Amino acid sequence: MSTSQTPDIQTLTNQINEMLAKFNMPGVDPAALVEEQARNIEAVVQATQVANKGAYDVAEKQLELFRAASSLLLMMFADAALTPKERAELAKQAYEMALMREVTSMAAAASENAFAIARKRMTENFEEFRKAATLRKDR
Repeated sequence: MSTSQTPDIQTLTNQINEMLAKFNMPGVDPAALVEEQARNIEAVVQATQVANKGAYDVAEKQLELFRAASSLLLMMFADAALTPKERAELAKQAYEMALMREVTSMAAAASENAFAIARKRMTENFEEFRKAATLRKDR
């Protein structure tokens, strides 16, 4: 017996189509309406996956930079011959390494990729709406 709470998308689609058919709204295609919403949901899922992968990549990069900075700091403290000024410079380098622009760039790219998916779907929605409005106007 399955305990999954994830509904079967086809079952949901069929149920929604049946419900919309009962309303018998002229000029409304229930199947097309459901299909459009399914594409919207698919776009949200894609955008979420892209954003999650981006966040994971950023976290991995931050961990890599943290390890490199930690190694540098350990080297600094192991070398007793370093002057306080040299230690300060090494600490500064370790700090800068941990906050590299690359991480910021990765995060921005991940966000842009996720928003690009949403933007594409919104553009498609507006185009579909425009076409539907034009068809009704021509009738």
